[in-house]
Amino acid sequence: MSYEIYYDRAFIRVGERFVPLVNQGSNNCWETNWNGRDIPEKNWQVLNWKRRSQLLFTEDEVKQIARDYEQVSQESGTCFKTRHRPFGKGEFERWILCGLKAAYTIEEYVRFGNGFAIHDYSANNMDAWRLYPFSTTEEFLKLLEELKNSRLLNIHIHDNRHVCRPHREKKWLKDYREQKEYFVLSTMYGLHDDREVFFCKLTKHSYLFTVQSCHESVRTFPTDSMAQKYIQKYKNRLSGFTVKKIVNPVHLTTGEGSTF
Repeated sequence: MSYEIYYDRAFIRVGERFVPLVNQGSNNCWETNWNGRDIPEKNWQVLNWKRRSQLLFTEDEVKQIARDYEQVSQESGTCFKTRHRPFGKGEFERWILCGLKAAYTIEEYVRFGNGFAIHDYSANNMDAWRLYPFSTTEEFLKLLEELKNSRLLNIHIHDNRHVCRPHREKKWLKDYREQKEYFVLSTMYGLHDDREVFFCKLTKHSYLFTVQSCHESVRTFPTDSMAQKYIQKYKNRLSGFTVKKIVNPVHLTTGEGSTF
């Protein structure tokens, strides 16, 4: 029997409204990870199956969504909390509503090291589907206005399997931003490789990035060679990344340019 497994929540708070974002995957679908091993499919999906063009919902609307999904869970028996373990009566509704209590703003999520994009998949031709990265509430609301006529919208977190939260932050890595110059890792991201992003850290199966080179979550290196060695060490997971030198503006003299 085919069913959906709901692994995690990452609700986004936008003022008094919410994006009910969850991590889910079919029990029958698999993907290949960085070392060639087959692992269960996982993807981020907004709980908007009745209104695929809508991403933002009021708290009352989220409560109705929770009731709707609970009904589907009980009637179809296809909503599971783990592999081989379906949600019991009332459990799926409560699981969804708990996402409201653990919602963060876009700025908070980005500060933790997550990267976001709106996925417009309205076009019949997959080549015409588009990703629109955002890193602030203002950018997100502006994109919603620009995409208000789109029929099918979703939100992706760059790491399709995990979301980084405050308790997972690691503070022990040394920051080299005070040097005259330091080095970061960057690559091009998007369906058409049209936006530069900067490496933050590795996750269990992938990595996190941000679009801001000077963001506090970006991994820094003291020398070009150390950055190159890091890429080589994780070359299967950091394919496409290159080393980029950042000049600290504090150390610039008049007339010199800045990398930012």
